[in-house]
Amino acid sequence: MKFINPVEYAQSREYQDNHWTSSEDKEIMASEIIESVFLTPIPSSYRKELGKNAYIDNIGMQRLEWVVCARSSSGAEGISIANWLIREGSVESALAYIKSALLGREVDQLLEISDGVVTGAGPGMDRWYRRNGWMTILAFDLVGKVQGVSAIDLLGGRKHDSVPAYDTTFYFQDFLNPAKGAEQVADEASQAVSDGWRAVKLKIGRGGRWMLPDAGMRRDIDVVLGVREAVASDVKIYVDANFGYDNHFDLLDRFIKEVTPADIFWFEEMITHSVDGYKRMREILAKYGSGALLTCGEVDRDPISEIFQDLIDGGLIDGYQPDIVGHGYLGWLDVERQLSGTGVRTIPHNFGNGSFGTYASIVWGATSETYVSLEDERAVPCYLTALPEFTDGAYALPNGTGLGVDIDYSSYAAYSKHENRMVV
Repeated sequence: MKFINPVEYAQSREYQDNHWTSSEDKEIMASEIIESVFLTPIPSSYRKELGKNAYIDNIGMQRLEWVVCARSSSGAEGISIANWLIREGSVESALAYIKSALLGREVDQLLEISDGVVTGAGPGMDRWYRRNGWMTILAFDLVGKVQGVSAIDLLGGRKHDSVPAYDTTFYFQDFLNPAKGAEQVADEASQAVSDGWRAVKLKIGRGGRWMLPDAGMRRDIDVVLGVREAVASDVKIYVDANFGYDNHFDLLDRFIKEVTPADIFWFEEMITHSVDGYKRMREILAKYGSGALLTCGEVDRDPISEIFQDLIDGGLIDGYQPDIVGHGYLGWLDVERQLSGTGVRTIPHNFGNGSFGTYASIVWGATSETYVSLEDERAVPCYLTALPEFTDGAYALPNGTGLGVDIDYSSYAAYSKHENRMVV
């Protein structure tokens, strides 16, 4: 991955050409209003059936993306998904919220911009964004399209030429094919590498709910070692227990000992976050000579909350993982300001955000100095234009304005009967 010097980029012709500063451009922004907004549920399908993790039953073949699209008076469209808003209420309450936040609002009110870079929420918008970060992604998309620049530029410019990604679809696939057991996961990992992936994340923690603790630990070991044997040594392996080793430090110790030779890149949510627990984790890693990262934070709904700040301040975690869509771009800009100088890296959670989440993550990953890798659930695109090129485990950056993605209305037509549209 090539790193771009941010100072050189800010002084470059490319940067200057892509940033509006004239009063004429500001007048164009001010003349734009959001004339219509729609909310549509669209099934997001996986390329295979996904099994359990340590605490939830089989995920299956698809989930819903609650797509929000705001259209301005010039026809520009900003896109996001409102899954978090729907979970907390109903379609009726979500529409009322979206209407109050967006409909009839001037586009230049959405974001505060200085010298072509977003510095915060627009006038009166913070109250709408505070618990609905997904809306900030829509704002970056719409403002970028009206302004004629990429959301990457609005976020301060690209730091990388591509964004690495990992296949996150390795749930308890052994339960779906008990005859093959752990070999099923290894076969799927091998196929992923053949498809171009250079990193995979394996769900572990089977003894947390679905198996007896000792048997679950031994199956976890078989899965990890089987995958390492099936893929090349330079393919990164991440493991995620979803707290499946809570109250079983003896088994966690044995698990880490057995899988350390497989060169694990990170251990995620092995136990519920606590200072004492993560101190013990650090000791276990040191005992067996593991250089793996310790990551957590996807469950942090109000980043950075006290317990995670304690873990950061104590040097007990290496990566922090609040959701990219749930907290949005403004939320993550604030998180990164707080993480500056701590050595903790940016690893936003993305599972459950469907195909839209991949587009949103590519843009963020391009602009984050400390970004590690994009969590990709490999949802089949069904209503958006094509993703950027994916080669050798990484996505190219989008070329268009805003997020670089639009609704493909020929594909969207099949879902439009469930559309909820509001107009000025």
